[in-house]
Amino acid sequence: MIDFATYENYQQLLQQDFVVVDFFSETCGPCKVLSRYLEEIAAELPFVNIVKVNTTAWPKLGQENEIDAVPTLFFVRNGEILEREVGLLSRDELMEKIGTHYYG
Repeated sequence: MIDFATYENYQQLLQQDFVVVDFFSETCGPCKVLSRYLEEIAAELPFVNIVKVNTTAWPKLGQENEIDAVPTLFFVRNGEILEREVGLLSRDELMEKIGTHYYG
């Protein structure tokens, strides 16, 4: 499932069991590629919660999470950030990280 975060619902969305948070900008080329990967993964793995944060629409969320570049991904379990990745990951790298953090 893919949810879009706002300033009001961001913290609540992070409280789901396992979440991949995608900080992106609409004008970012690598963000668009990553978005396609995440859409495919959401269809393949419906138990993975994906939260997208548009840093242009919600700059305060980007600032509060110290986002200096997009795309930036957080892998989160029960509100705790397990890992932070900056830059475009390949689909295989993304699947590997999801597997590591979901099952690990």
